Amino acid sequence: MKISIIRKPLRVVSLVLLTALACSFGSSPTATFKGFIEAQKNKDVAGMKKRLSKRSLVMVENAALAESKTTDQVLANDYPTVQAQKAPELRNEKVTGDSGTLEVKYDGVTEWQTMYFVKEDGDWKIAFDKTLDEQIERLKKAKS
Repeated sequence: MKISIIRKPLRVVSLVLLTALACSFGSSPTATFKGFIEAQKNKDVAGMKKRLSKRSLVMVENAALAESKTTDQVLANDYPTVQAQKAPELRNEKVTGDSGTLEVKYDGVTEWQTMYFVKEDGDWKIAFDKTLDEQIERLKKAKS
């Protein structure tokens, strides 16, 4: 009798903990970026797509159309890969509402790059479109 009294609260606590862990897994820009890098290393196109914002996916689709390729081909073969490199350094994650940034530094590169993220349907997604826009603006300013 005492065992069944203890089991019920223990099951409830276990379920709450598992739910909390499931919700927090990948619930940050850093976790999303790390998941993308891991998917990229494994050429897991579905895993890569899952971590890209809707606008970023459209950007990749347009690039694929321009090159007469599929989106999967572009992501699997043409996307800059980190397979031969060590994992990039990450720092300064910032979250404001449904937007976030993370500074990334790849092996052999001297500058930190700001990566942008958006929250879509409750999950953090990489916003390569925003990252590219920021890089273009920086180049324009450097030319001025």
